Amino acid sequence: MFPNHIPNPEDKTAMALTRAAVLENNADLGVVFDTDVDRSGVVDNKGNPINGDKLIALMSAIVLKEHPGTTIVTDARTSMALTKFITDRGGNHCLYRVGYRNVIDKGVHLNEDGIETHLMMETSGHGALKENYFLDDGAYMVVKIIIQMVRMKLEGSDEGIGSLIKDLEEPLESIELRMNIISEPRYAKAKGSEAIEEFRKYIEEGRLQGWELDSCGDCWVSEGCLVDSNESPAAIDARMYRAKVTDEEHGQYGWIHLRQSIHNPNIAVNVQSMVPGGCRSITKSLRDK
Repeated sequence: MFPNHIPNPEDKTAMALTRAAVLENNADLGVVFDTDVDRSGVVDNKGNPINGDKLIALMSAIVLKEHPGTTIVTDARTSMALTKFITDRGGNHCLYRVGYRNVIDKGVHLNEDGIETHLMMETSGHGALKENYFLDDGAYMVVKIIIQMVRMKLEGSDEGIGSLIKDLEEPLESIELRMNIISEPRYAKAKGSEAIEEFRKYIEEGRLQGWELDSCGDCWVSEGCLVDSNESPAAIDARMYRAKVTDEEHGQYGWIHLRQSIHNPNIAVNVQSMVPGGCRSITKSLRDK
């Protein structure tokens, strides 16, 4: 039974009620799990919810203290600011396919290839650590956060765990949309793949001004993170691409990520912008062109 709220660290009501409980009880930390405790989110002592990109940033800050220079794998829906947060602390950020198993398996493969990778996390709250045998374990993540919080208190700091991510910038706008695939159900997956490959083709041919397929070093989002460099590449479960969007006034100000749904006849569209009206402008270009 879950009498107070849905057990979901992505749920705004769950985080809001936990925030209220933290402030009411003058607590140091609030914790939200999902039903099987493989996802988590926290609330700091000032009542700030820490989930999604913020939780990845917090875990990155902790892990990079223990393993300087390590690679951190996330899904390709994380913000440009998170990449900057990780690289500013000496880490490497590998953007990979959406899907927590994809993200964790990428970490396993990178370690097998000799690339030290200690943290793999998805924006949904799923995450795994190399030290915990790559297990998808929300409780272990929270224990790591509590240990760091205690260390800070023993050092005489009362700032709270949220102070570790105080310089993480947030996107001004962030949206997720769904485009239904108008097709017989049995043809929906093929139609979705066709549409997403057409999206890639449009960008490669320069038909969307200021749009460029995104990349991050050796792991190419411009290939939809579909091409693995190791000898046993992971099977592709869904097609997806991410494009960065720039203009003369702002430079790179946002990105768009298209992903074929594995289970439903639709395409997920994630957009982030650092300027007002950016998400509307990006989605308008996608629709009109």
